[in-house]
Amino acid sequence: MRTIERALVTGISGQDGALLAAYLLARGVHVTGTRRPGAAPPAWRLDELGIAAHERLAWAPLDPLDADACSALVRTCAPDAVFHLAGQSRVAESFRAPRASIEANGISTVNLLEAVRTQAPHAHLVLAASAEIFGVPAHAPQDEATPLAAMTPYGCSKLLAHAAVASWRASFGLAASSAILFNHESELRDPAFVTRKLSRAAARIALGRDEDIALGNLDARRDFGYARDHVAAMAAMAMRADAGDFVLATGKAASIREFATAAFAAAGMDLDWTGAGAHEHGVERASGRVRVRVDAALLRPVDAPLLVGDAAKARRELGFAPTLDLAGLARHMVEADLARERRAA
Repeated sequence: MRTIERALVTGISGQDGALLAAYLLARGVHVTGTRRPGAAPPAWRLDELGIAAHERLAWAPLDPLDADACSALVRTCAPDAVFHLAGQSRVAESFRAPRASIEANGISTVNLLEAVRTQAPHAHLVLAASAEIFGVPAHAPQDEATPLAAMTPYGCSKLLAHAAVASWRASFGLAASSAILFNHESELRDPAFVTRKLSRAAARIALGRDEDIALGNLDARRDFGYARDHVAAMAAMAMRADAGDFVLATGKAASIREFATAAFAAAGMDLDWTGAGAHEHGVERASGRVRVRVDAALLRPVDAPLLVGDAAKARRELGFAPTLDLAGLARHMVEADLARERRAA
């Protein structure tokens, strides 16, 4: 096992970065988080976690597309572990800006791999990869041996990063590992993601501030895990002497419709579903009001019908164990959004 005294975390202001920083700081690790040059970091997640002013937390400006800047930062920080979590994180955005997504997720990973190879070859780099690298798989569940066939620009960008990790590990002996993350959610998820969009909408509708929410494909089935479990597994990956790739997933799939049902139930509203396709609605049983509707504009050109992971390797070698089921995850998120909405009032 490796000892981590200093860690570099890109994307520390995002959901995974903030939760990972909190996890590491609680274990005595000195953490350097990156922010965009010339911009103040969006610190609301760090504030909610109570670590924004932590004595062992430092900030450093970094453009991950600047290879020289990556090398300089790694040389200065001399980290024992590098967690690359920054990048373009939304599938929908990748359709609007495919080239930018490839650069943000793929080229940035190459830059950091080279920085670690030349400046801190003892460090273990852990990449936040994505189940989108599997594309539209022929079989479920997906594990580390499932063929890779990314279909979306986002999936392609993550596949480039994932392949680079494997290449630098094989070509240069670098301790580089890839966490193949299936959907992982928390109360710190960005509101643009469908799970947080749902938890926030359920809270606002329950408080009488909104009437309904528009969604896209309700039939897409995803493996919804708890983000805290996933970042703990990534930390465990970095502490291993041997590098490798790990699927992080619950092994259970649920549709967007099922997550919506769970979220509204957590807010005290039972939904009944009527219609089909673009005409499907989620109707609140008690009031008869439409609370969820489908907007065809939100449908993606390519959307895998089922992504569900087999995390047997992570359970065996990392001690990975999901701690929340779908209902518990939705309840946790809705309760956090209800508290936020009440504070805002």
